[in-house]
Amino acid sequence: MLRHIPLGGMYNLRDLGGYPVTGGGETAWERMLRGDNPEHLTEEDIQWLLERDITTVVDLRSEAEVGHKPDQLSGVQGFSYLNCPLLETDRMPNLENDVGAGYFRVLEGRRRMVKALRAVAAAPGGVLFHCTAGKDRTGLMAALLLGLAGVGREEILADYQVSETYLADVICQIKTKVPDLSAFAGASKAEYLNDCLKLVETKYGSIHGYIQAIGLTEEELIALRRKLLPADVTGGGRSLG
Repeated sequence: MLRHIPLGGMYNLRDLGGYPVTGGGETAWERMLRGDNPEHLTEEDIQWLLERDITTVVDLRSEAEVGHKPDQLSGVQGFSYLNCPLLETDRMPNLENDVGAGYFRVLEGRRRMVKALRAVAAAPGGVLFHCTAGKDRTGLMAALLLGLAGVGREEILADYQVSETYLADVICQIKTKVPDLSAFAGASKAEYLNDCLKLVETKYGSIHGYIQAIGLTEEELIALRRKLLPADVTGGGRSLG
């Protein structure tokens, strides 16, 4: 199975499958993809997604971002497209020592997070969720989903951290056009997300506690776990602890 998936012009498309979970087993492959904005997809690329029943697209970008550069799959037959902005704009923290707290502020936009998570839970098949670069907003969503599935902190941070590798060439190109671009633009240091998750634990106890607190039902939490885990790991819908 491929972790990093080369489709069209996407440079940070990845599968959340194959991560070990507490109690044994691993997250399911080809069920949940995280990425940057889908563009320059060929017919073969689109067919690849359809064959795997990855037909729900959850776009975490602002309306302005979508208007500037639409998601290619939003107009393709066979796909269900939902725009679930996590921010009113595309602005993320602009000070390095504020990144973790900035991420936490995004999570505190409860109604926005609930809408995005419910879109994933309600999807009939696999899901591709994305923002512009697939690092910040997408990284937060991936951390929540992996944590809910029982993936450990080190693996969650590793999944976040690798975005920096896949974004390196793109960031270099941008810096040639924007010389004063922040020195940490494109960075996905583990401590950024770790600082955010510590704040989640301080206020909510855990990722599970956060997702319950923002309003998802037990049935919706189970639906999310079933999307992330094979049947032999989910236990056929056992109660969540």
